[in-house]
Amino acid sequence: MKVFSDAGLARSSLYRSSYSGGWHLYLFFDEPINSNDLRRQLIKLLTLNDFEIAKGTLEVFPNRGNKSLGLGLRLPLQPGFAWLDRRTLEMDIERMEVSATKALELFLDAVDADANSYRDFQRLKSYNDDLELRRSQLAQVPDAPHNIVPLRRSPDKSQPAEFTEFVTSVFRRLPPNLIVDNWYKGRIFHLNGLSGPSQRAEAIVCVSHYLFYGDPSRGLPSLGYGYEQEREWALRDFLSAHHNGQSKDINDDRPDALAQVERAAHWRPAHAKGKEPAKYSPSRPISWIRENENRQKDARQRIQEALDTLRSQQRYFTTVELHELASCSRRTLYDHQDIWRAVYDDRKNYKDVSDGFFEICTDEYNVAVGADSPKIEPPSASLPKITPPGLRAARQIASEIAMRNARAIQRTRKTADSLQIKQEQDWQQKVAFYTFTKPFDLGIENLKLFLVVLLRYLALAPTLEDQLALQSYITDLRQELERRCSGPGLDYG
Repeated sequence: MKVFSDAGLARSSLYRSSYSGGWHLYLFFDEPINSNDLRRQLIKLLTLNDFEIAKGTLEVFPNRGNKSLGLGLRLPLQPGFAWLDRRTLEMDIERMEVSATKALELFLDAVDADANSYRDFQRLKSYNDDLELRRSQLAQVPDAPHNIVPLRRSPDKSQPAEFTEFVTSVFRRLPPNLIVDNWYKGRIFHLNGLSGPSQRAEAIVCVSHYLFYGDPSRGLPSLGYGYEQEREWALRDFLSAHHNGQSKDINDDRPDALAQVERAAHWRPAHAKGKEPAKYSPSRPISWIRENENRQKDARQRIQEALDTLRSQQRYFTTVELHELASCSRRTLYDHQDIWRAVYDDRKNYKDVSDGFFEICTDEYNVAVGADSPKIEPPSASLPKITPPGLRAARQIASEIAMRNARAIQRTRKTADSLQIKQEQDWQQKVAFYTFTKPFDLGIENLKLFLVVLLRYLALAPTLEDQLALQSYITDLRQELERRCSGPGLDYG
């Protein structure tokens, strides 16, 4: 669920499919989505995040299968079906504990409340493209500057002289905090792979250290702080391709064979971890709190008044009628179930609204082929047996006009969303051209020029995240310009 949330699909519904304990994670959308395209994107997302998609383990539906009609999916609300708590992953509601009507109502509520938008689907595609690009760049040899944080620490005199001399010749100086022995072993492992049994753990540590600092002699860029995810991918690819059959755990496909890769890639020394993060305690203005309380009080009052109105009619009522009469959303209605749930479940004193309905219907709508009611009389000769052609044609015209209007509104919305996405991508591409170079690599003239141009783009930032990122880069430019102007007059550009 975290993988889907990071990719833009923040809403999903989790269920137990049957008594066997299998889970079904449903993704709903508020408008039609091409199922084949969605399936390809979901498989791509799971594969890029190192999930193994296999029958009986992890499957994505709809599944057309190979040279067949496809694989079947167990439908919801059958015996053994259950609602699961997303936080604790424990069973919340058992299907057999509620009536069929209530179970269907709960499932349909999730279809509306947990629906993702078409724009969320576009975010998923962009997220997959970005992940795929980042992973493909690991196999290339880009000319990127090293991102190693220099620390003042004297070199370790106990390092083997031959390794120290070799590392110094590669980097032109001994990088701070580099463990020469580990870096050199990591280089050998990266070149030749595993050469014997029981080398997997040592190879993970040494190759991770090697990738952290990179290797200028081979054109291998450093994957230091901030590139933990890329370093993890590179480690996994290295072990999968170059374990040379020497690791028994990898040969046996044990799930914990590569568990150490994530820990090694994301490990940081004490001096790089910083201070312990303080627990965040949200502070909200008192005016916000009072406004929320007033809204909640107003909503509860409207729900109570709507409930009293429906109770006075002495008949069944639905939650749709209740939330429409109370002028609130379904989510708000279910947040205040303590008001209406007991009355809604206790229906023994209410009459069914359908009682006597067919007795009072006219013959025009009551008679149908194979569905004649035994309570009605034969159709009267004075009344037409079928709907007049003019009335039927008028209804068809009205229905067609409504459908055309709905399609026009949907096309307009999609066009607006596509235009907005294109504008965001154009803005990001233009800004990326100016922010690719580090501020300390620019001359004074370029610093001034970049500041003027980027300040204009800052006012046109499409999202808050883009605005904050560009603001941070502009701050670095200003600090670099102030440092040079206030220095001894040297130009480092």
